[in-house]
Amino acid sequence: MNNIHKTALIGTGYWGSIIANTLIKITKKKIIIYDKLKENSSLLKRKFKNRILVAKNYNEIFKNQKIENIILATHPSVNYNLGKKTLLFKKNLFVEKPIVTNPKQLSELIKLSKKNNKILMGGYIYLYNSYIKKIKTIINKGELGQVKYIEIQRKNLGPIRSEIDSHLDLGSHDLSILKFLFNKKMKITNLIKRNILKKNISDITSINLNIGNIKCEIISSWLNPTKERKILIIGSKKMLLFDEMETKNKLKIFNKYASYPKITKFKDNYLSNVARIYLGKTKNINVRESNSLKRELIHFEKQAKLKSEPNTNGKFCLEILKIIN
Repeated sequence: MNNIHKTALIGTGYWGSIIANTLIKITKKKIIIYDKLKENSSLLKRKFKNRILVAKNYNEIFKNQKIENIILATHPSVNYNLGKKTLLFKKNLFVEKPIVTNPKQLSELIKLSKKNNKILMGGYIYLYNSYIKKIKTIINKGELGQVKYIEIQRKNLGPIRSEIDSHLDLGSHDLSILKFLFNKKMKITNLIKRNILKKNISDITSINLNIGNIKCEIISSWLNPTKERKILIIGSKKMLLFDEMETKNKLKIFNKYASYPKITKFKDNYLSNVARIYLGKTKNINVRESNSLKRELIHFEKQAKLKSEPNTNGKFCLEILKIIN
């Protein structure tokens, strides 16, 4: 029993299997997993053989005294009950975003985690992404000038969710990025939903929001023929583009911008109404890439051991959820 890793995994579908792969790299000990669909767990067992132990049911994990932390890579519809049970058994809890879709339920999980002196962490992987951290540094240094506009696109053909809208599934990632970059109040001004496959589920969504004077747009879709993940930032001096799908030179700064001349009593009013476009060189920003998920899971286990709040704690996740509810 001493050869069992302290963190167990419930849910081994598409993303859960990636988490399992990452846990295997973090520890040399055996990982306990469980999935209601036995075929999912069996696939991982066949792949990793003696590195994986498959639990018979949820309770086998909850009651295991060697297990200190539980990761839920399950559907939001079951996360509340499983999360509550995890905390009642006094285990630290990591849940993939958006944790739940009901702010009241998330508030209850936060209270329960504090009552039992256990941490609650949401899985917002982009906060551990080297490129996002670099973008924050660039903004803070003022290299782009005053940020005016941000456009984020997250599109692909699938995976298609049957329980939550695309802005909850995909857009929550991008809201977490904006919150990390600016740490200011975000206010949605418009939310457009396009229900294509089912009447009650939005497959394509567009969120318009303001962060102070910064205007932002988040476009989410799981009905797109190509995979697109882009962040465009327009500043008063320069523009930035992060294209995650590029194989190299993913992050660029364009020494390009447009502006209207300042009006003075000596200038022709006509000239003040003609925008000027400034064209300069493009600079590729080198970033040392790292495994974001590995960094995220290591952070979870470290904070659980220290009994200290993680970066994406319950409060952080609740703020994101309230924005899009």
